Amino acid sequence: MPVETLLDHFETFAQMPIIDGHLHVWKGFQPRQIWDTLNKVGVQRCNVLSLNNFEKGGTLNEEALYFKRESQGLAYAFGSLDYTRHLQGGKMKPDDLVDQAQNLKAMGFDGIKMWEGKPLAYIVLPDRLDGVFFEPYFAWMEANGFPIILHLADAPRFWDPARRGLDLWSFAGEPYPSRQAMYTELEAILSRHPRLKIILAHFLFLWDELSEARRILDAHPSIAFDLTPGVQGYVQMSRDVAASRQFFLDYKDRLIYGTDIGALPLLDSNVEYEVDREAGQPWLVRSFLETTLDIPFPDRIGITTNAFAGERLRGIALPSSALEIIYRQNFEQMVGVTPVSL
Repeated sequence: MPVETLLDHFETFAQMPIIDGHLHVWKGFQPRQIWDTLNKVGVQRCNVLSLNNFEKGGTLNEEALYFKRESQGLAYAFGSLDYTRHLQGGKMKPDDLVDQAQNLKAMGFDGIKMWEGKPLAYIVLPDRLDGVFFEPYFAWMEANGFPIILHLADAPRFWDPARRGLDLWSFAGEPYPSRQAMYTELEAILSRHPRLKIILAHFLFLWDELSEARRILDAHPSIAFDLTPGVQGYVQMSRDVAASRQFFLDYKDRLIYGTDIGALPLLDSNVEYEVDREAGQPWLVRSFLETTLDIPFPDRIGITTNAFAGERLRGIALPSSALEIIYRQNFEQMVGVTPVSL
């Protein structure tokens, strides 16, 4: 079922204030493109994320600030750290990241987006995330209450050697760390910095491991998960609606709405931005959260096409009181009621 056939029904979703806490800019983007999508899907405010380039160096910090400036108080922005000197063979000192974080805060960013936990990026870092290079940075972020959105690890299938060549990425074998090793590093950081404010993107890829998700959230009160697809996560959670719904009710105060709008043109500069395609991921997340839908999983959502034939999308129909917390209040609690002024 093409998701485009379902996109004229956003008016049937809950009418309430919503912040999309996770969307992207890219080289050459236009703010109007993103706002056309947000308006279509019923979102009034958003958080735009910069990203660092771990091949050439550099960031999208200028693009993120441009979007925030043009959005006239309706957008937050998270900057990113620049490793250009390291990637070009120079030496960076631990305090360099502290200096960068201070500068990003002074520039008017509302937090920092870290893609450093993506295995592709992780393998070119100056150190492990729980190593001495990053320690002053995490200590400063904790002391200043400056929030982080961290992409850590990835979908388990990317570590399956039998799937090499079937997916966009494969992290099976050297030089990549194991998935569990990455979670161990995260918990080492959080144990040292119990007040560090981290939003863990994509549900920390624990969509199919709700008991482990419960354990991590219970152990570390300063963290939250965002609900940005991994599309496969919504397939997995649809298989046991009762367990998924109970988890969302139990942890409604720790979950943040996000969608990854803009991810496809970010990853592939040859792709044109399409409002309806980008609206597919908000439709997926909101259908899961708000409805009792039970339909064949759509053919195309975001960057995923025809990957889940035979699966179904089922909704968990959360009450309005829980939706209000997930759609807005948790983000405001972690980041701020209003964006930092530029």
